[in-house]
Amino acid sequence: MTTKQYKICRLAIMIILTISIITSINIGNYYLPIIFLLSSLAGMYFCHKAHNPKKALVDERDYQVAGNAARYTIIIYGFLGAIGTFVLMGISQKEGVLYAISQYLAFSVCFIMLLNVFLFRYLIKRQNEK
Repeated sequence: MTTKQYKICRLAIMIILTISIITSINIGNYYLPIIFLLSSLAGMYFCHKAHNPKKALVDERDYQVAGNAARYTIIIYGFLGAIGTFVLMGISQKEGVLYAISQYLAFSVCFIMLLNVFLFRYLIKRQNEK
């Protein structure tokens, strides 16, 4: 799988995941998004397995390990936070403290993901200027 096909695969999975989650929340089912998240995780895993990126050079191993650690941390926090959000929404039935906590968790996951994207773009631009 080429890099372009890999990016298209990831984009398609994210679009389907977003539509599925929005639809299930609109109909009031807060547990179905957990299944969608896990299935999209499996889809991303298979896309990643089919994609064979070139390995980094020996002198770049430290940067690659740090980047992988940061990426996995954000992915794990995002999935656990999303699952926690839907579980708390389902338990709370849109009332009380649990619903407020679920909203806080949802917004924190979104903030971390957006911050990661913006920092990545900034660092790429800064690296290309050198």
